[in-house]
Amino acid sequence: MHKHSGSTAVGYEVDFFTGDTGGTAILVRWGTPGNFKLLVCDGGTPASAQLLVNHVQAYCLSSHVDYVVSSHPGARGAEGLGLILEKLSVGELWVHRPWAHTDRTWEAMALIRKLETIAHARQVPVNEPFAGAVIGPFTVLSPNRSWYVESLLPAFGMTLARGAGLTLADAARWMRLASAGMSSRWDFEPLPRDAATSAEDESSAVLYGEFEGRGVLLTSNAGIRALSDASTFAEHLGLGLPTNLRLMQVPNAGNPDHLSSRVLDRLVGARRPRDQREYTKTAFMSAPIDSLSMGSRIVTDALKRRGVLTFLSQGTQLHHAHDMPQRNWYPAKPLGAGA
Repeated sequence: MHKHSGSTAVGYEVDFFTGDTGGTAILVRWGTPGNFKLLVCDGGTPASAQLLVNHVQAYCLSSHVDYVVSSHPGARGAEGLGLILEKLSVGELWVHRPWAHTDRTWEAMALIRKLETIAHARQVPVNEPFAGAVIGPFTVLSPNRSWYVESLLPAFGMTLARGAGLTLADAARWMRLASAGMSSRWDFEPLPRDAATSAEDESSAVLYGEFEGRGVLLTSNAGIRALSDASTFAEHLGLGLPTNLRLMQVPNAGNPDHLSSRVLDRLVGARRPRDQREYTKTAFMSAPIDSLSMGSRIVTDALKRRGVLTFLSQGTQLHHAHDMPQRNWYPAKPLGAGA
């Protein structure tokens, strides 16, 4: 959208950078010309992180980001952040510090602890993204500190219980209906009722920000419990989910075990009859170049029923903006928009 002449409105834009092998780095820019600020959420792989760095330097004409957030301890979220911290100057680093809350150690801890080491060497303040923290225009909705310390950390590395998540019977029924087209499966939503998400994924920092009433939700790898808690906290704070939501990150690359129908109702709104559909929201999903899993298609179906069109990264940069300088890019094509 073109910026109106003489407008003082605060615009925003969100870019997803995904390398050929996956891993997403997210950049949010907001403000007015001459007074923009930048936030990075996760770095993905070194390849996706380098794409983000190139964009900041060449398009944003800057070598500084105001905030860097490491949302969870997985390698695909934290691996590229080391490169970003080394190649750009940073105002604040937000990362969970499990070593400050437990004596346990595990392999992934070394990766995120390295981020703290780099930050300290560069005199960058380090904070933990627990519910209620404010990071620029974003509020952390989950996890709260007590859940993280008392329940999630002790469960890091534990095997998930069998039987939870998407059932084989529901998946088989969805596949039969899928062969007949979207109209045949519009009313069938086989999202799981029970959580099937690791403690590490549930510890993901869930961020929500509004830019003059337009909401952006970053979910990382959060699961049903974390997203339910995030919805409850947003309601407690009087935030505009789902009324004001305009862009949502689909958690964990569209894994259906991270979502339930109830959670989606609370995040983006209730399902609509097929003849009353109206698409007013956007979702970005990390997806491989060559294919899209059945589970991911189940999730994009569920979003579509709620007026959300999903765009897939598949090795390309995804861009969402309002009231920002025009880029003259070709519009991306949402998945199944005409179905």
